[in-house]
Amino acid sequence: MAMINDLRLVIQNRLNSIKTEYGLTEVSYRVAMNDQIFPHIVYDFTTITPTDMGREDFLLDVHIWTKDQYAAFNILDACRDLLMFWNAPNESILPTFFEMSAGSVDDPDKSIVHLVLRLQVQVYEAGETDSAILGKE
Repeated sequence: MAMINDLRLVIQNRLNSIKTEYGLTEVSYRVAMNDQIFPHIVYDFTTITPTDMGREDFLLDVHIWTKDQYAAFNILDACRDLLMFWNAPNESILPTFFEMSAGSVDDPDKSIVHLVLRLQVQVYEAGETDSAILGKE
């Protein structure tokens, strides 16, 4: 469970880094606190399967909601730039992000633009050797 919490914090901090620049009202895990204020991002991830290679793989979905199509694609591009091929080693986990797909989702409210960026996240737990490599001896 610690791996999941650590991964959530890494993702939250990374996505929060674009909040001001893109006027995001909210970056939330799983559920938007106020889904009527735009633009906002909601992300969620699920375990694919543990692998035999000492890592756990996740699917990360980053949902972008806004009322402005131009803004939606700018935010999508910013999320891609932040996450694609990003390595985020810290004291407890070593995650790497790979884009799988991006696209739009039909919303019942036609005034809302809803895009989803899907990534695979490969996460290794950091061990003593990894901490030494990171300079945390």
